[in-house]
Amino acid sequence: MRKKIISIFVGYQSFENHYASDFFETPENIDMLLWHNVKSSALGKLPENIQTQQLPAFDYKGKTDFLRYLKAKATLNYNDKTQKVQNHHLYRVAPGKSNLKKKLKFGLINFLAYFYASKKGIQKLEDLFFQQTRKSSNYQACLAYLKDNTPDLIYCSHQVSSLSLAPVLAARDLGIPVVSFIHSWDNLPKGNKMLKADHYFVWSDYMKTEMSAYYPDEVKENNITITGTPQFACYTKAEYLIPKELFYKAYKLPTDKKLLCFSGNFTSIGMDDPLYLKDLAEAVKAHNQSNSEQYHVVLRANPADYNQGFIPILAAYKDVITEVIPTWNHDEFPLPESYTVNSNLGVLYSTLYYSSGMFNIGSTMALDAILLGKPAFYCCYKQKNGHKDFNIDRLYQFVHFKTLTVHDRAVYRLKSQEEITKLLLDFDTLETQNRDERAAWAKSIAKHPLNEVRDRMYHAFQNLLN
Repeated sequence: MRKKIISIFVGYQSFENHYASDFFETPENIDMLLWHNVKSSALGKLPENIQTQQLPAFDYKGKTDFLRYLKAKATLNYNDKTQKVQNHHLYRVAPGKSNLKKKLKFGLINFLAYFYASKKGIQKLEDLFFQQTRKSSNYQACLAYLKDNTPDLIYCSHQVSSLSLAPVLAARDLGIPVVSFIHSWDNLPKGNKMLKADHYFVWSDYMKTEMSAYYPDEVKENNITITGTPQFACYTKAEYLIPKELFYKAYKLPTDKKLLCFSGNFTSIGMDDPLYLKDLAEAVKAHNQSNSEQYHVVLRANPADYNQGFIPILAAYKDVITEVIPTWNHDEFPLPESYTVNSNLGVLYSTLYYSSGMFNIGSTMALDAILLGKPAFYCCYKQKNGHKDFNIDRLYQFVHFKTLTVHDRAVYRLKSQEEITKLLLDFDTLETQNRDERAAWAKSIAKHPLNEVRDRMYHAFQNLLN
């Protein structure tokens, strides 16, 4: 008997990751509808049997938004009371850039959150949040769509986005089972799970334990399936790797130097990223003047949140830094238009593959590099002229870094700019050190083999549908 699944995708990144994992190659007994808010060239490459529908317009009111942030902050405060690691309050529950009105709003949220930091208080906020959502035309449109299409199952690819809430809430109100994927390895400690599902797909045993710890009453163990993540499937597929000659020629990369990748973070936590990039560039420049082993820095800025502070650093150190642009901006993107590989994933994979190491400030890109067998380096020292609102010590106290306490040598910690200079002198040794520990950390975060995530997901779907 044929079954129908509606899959919800609210952002291009999650969609492209699923596409690369062959998620849309459905079994014969499953029909899939794609319900989305996605702009991606991959939409046109979907199999013909996949129907697509745009999600209804988002129309949440100010009260709904206020309740969303208040619930998240109250949850962080509650988690600090109940969990062994008590640094949940360090996660920011506010937009990175604030005017006076926003500062007052989030000041009130931070004040009220202390009074709701309990099971009863959080439940009250969630009930109010869901009530407000049901009053929206967004919810009513979702309800009508689901009644017209009568799916057997809903799959939600992202548990954090506001756009996911109304479709999932409407589905559960109609008695349609919902499976939610936990989008990222650092999501659960952040207290920002927007929705309730009937079943959850998680990355690993570690994340399953986390889910049970944070939601012991809501989520039962048999409602959690370890599938791994589609996020890294592209690293197992040759078609996503841009040929070396084409990649180097397009970006004008030196073929006689080892590449060192510097990856930028979101600007809200990457305020000092340009200063650390400058430190790396200066170390490389000094090293190249007196050593036969030559290096060159490749900058991969965050494509969704570009840090403008990189611009003067790129201009000042253009002889040792090249920026790799990961978007189909035809004014800047140097690969030929005839090259049809997914630009975001293809350029990311190729940048990491051809680099000898990864440098950043607390970014999860360290995991990407290690999955490709590359050493990763976290800059852990303070900048003398750093941004007044950035605290490097606070960054590495985030709860999700507790995974590195078990594998404390998986990522190298740089305690000063001078350490960068020293490691360049013996980089070949560092490339081979701690490989086993790096691999063990990566496997603890994301279930292996990476390319079998699609099969594990559909096996779970079949069990739930039968």
